[in-house]
Amino acid sequence: MNRYGALLALWLAGCAHHVAKEAPPLTESEKRLAATLLKVAEVDGSKLDPDGKRRLVRIASEQKCPCSGVSGSLAECAVEKGACVRAPFAVRRVARGLSRGEKEQAITASLLERFGPREPEVMRLDRVPCRGPGEAPVTMVVFSDFQCPFCGMGAALTEKLREVAGRRLRVCFKHWPLTSIHPKAQLAAQAAVAAQAQGKFWAMHDRLFGHQSELDRDELVEHARALGLDVERFKRDLDSPETRGRVASDAADAEALNLDGTPTFLINGRRMTDPKTIPDFLDWIAEALALEKNRERARTPSSQPSG
Repeated sequence: MNRYGALLALWLAGCAHHVAKEAPPLTESEKRLAATLLKVAEVDGSKLDPDGKRRLVRIASEQKCPCSGVSGSLAECAVEKGACVRAPFAVRRVARGLSRGEKEQAITASLLERFGPREPEVMRLDRVPCRGPGEAPVTMVVFSDFQCPFCGMGAALTEKLREVAGRRLRVCFKHWPLTSIHPKAQLAAQAAVAAQAQGKFWAMHDRLFGHQSELDRDELVEHARALGLDVERFKRDLDSPETRGRVASDAADAEALNLDGTPTFLINGRRMTDPKTIPDFLDWIAEALALEKNRERARTPSSQPSG
């Protein structure tokens, strides 16, 4: 088509005039249920317009209750106090997704991933470096890569989270160097393990994430010297079979769990799949605490709400 033909085609097409259809007002029953769901989930209703509240009601009414042994919809078990300890968190996930502009398909998929029937993962943590009290009710395991920029941001976010969560949270670190895209990650992981042998894992952890562009061998040795480590021992441990084996063991755990990237967070054995902000993490921690409290109640012959 020549230039004039293209101009003619544009002229004939003109400018389309689209008139957005105004959504009908909420019915009284929709208003009442939306208000109740938002109250149960402790969500600020001002962040959802009428259409968002209508969609909240529809999704909650269509999705199943997230607690095993409890029939009915998410909306029904959320409204019935004590029926399902996970229901308020599921409603909150829907409301936050809608307020963020997420598509409904993505929201419902995340509900299945987070609140589905999958059992928590069980991992040995006896030789894994952890921060926080051993008796903390919530343990967060992080699979991470010292050369990964997102892992660096995740480490900063996790530190903020530790400040907020306090003694309720223990954070444990597992190595997963993605060497196909981060060629220096393997040696950096070995440096952290070598520092752990001298009781300085977390000091090295913080330093490596603070100097992600300085992960060559000589630079790792300088990091060890700056942290006051026995440098000669550090050099020996850096490439030892035991050190390599520790990194390989963590990476094997990641592969066995079919993880798809770093950083990956598991909170009391449940893989975190939602957007990763401080409120999201705190929501997962609150849910883990509620589930633990529910299990304690279940051990007594009195009230036994389902989790």
